[in-house]
Amino acid sequence: MLYRVILSLGSNYNEQQNMAFAVEQLKRLFLSIRFSESYYTEPVGSSYSIGNYLNQVAIAYTDCSSDELKPLLKEIEKAAGRSPQLKAEGKIPLDVDLVKWSDWVIKPADLQQDYVLWGLSDLQEEP
Repeated sequence: MLYRVILSLGSNYNEQQNMAFAVEQLKRLFLSIRFSESYYTEPVGSSYSIGNYLNQVAIAYTDCSSDELKPLLKEIEKAAGRSPQLKAEGKIPLDVDLVKWSDWVIKPADLQQDYVLWGLSDLQEEP
């Protein structure tokens, strides 16, 4: 069975390079995936960010469970250089969040954020 997932991607450090890396890695991970356009947004709920985020939303289809998928997304973040040290400095090379898996909204607050809603609109998808 294939499950529809919504992912949000963000980077505020070497953002163009890290977002390109994320797209490449996610295309390898998912059976089918579409990406919104990229857009810059101000940080949400973060007082330690070094600058604006480059964001993107993806709609993908997978046969993985959410529990199988989450660690794979974390591996992609680490491969892009994400570390506790950089996070403490307000530098986020890559953040890939599983916002929705099938009908389960994993991150309800994220699903209401403008940066996710803009991406879904760009993809002509509903949350």
